[in-house]
Amino acid sequence: MPNNRNAAKAMRQANKRRLRNRSAKTSLRSVIKTLRSTVVTAEPAKVVDTFNVTASKIDKMATKKYIHANKAARLKSRLAKLANKKSAAQAAPATAN
Repeated sequence: MPNNRNAAKAMRQANKRRLRNRSAKTSLRSVIKTLRSTVVTAEPAKVVDTFNVTASKIDKMATKKYIHANKAARLKSRLAKLANKKSAAQAAPATAN
């Protein structure tokens, strides 16, 4: 328990920030999971659309300092590699036939 008004206000502010950060990071994880599941199940056009949404979300999170800029770049790079692998795997059998 806070011992004075300043500590009480700091605790309220910290709780608000914690909830805001938690919500933002949870939504980011959800979007990334959606992309990963889309890569496994969907066609390449849907994968590209989902990747664009995910990349936009990651950029917004980095802009608002919920995640570090380098982490955002690393995530986007890894997810782009995953999405490209899926579209290349789908395109290769189509051209081979």
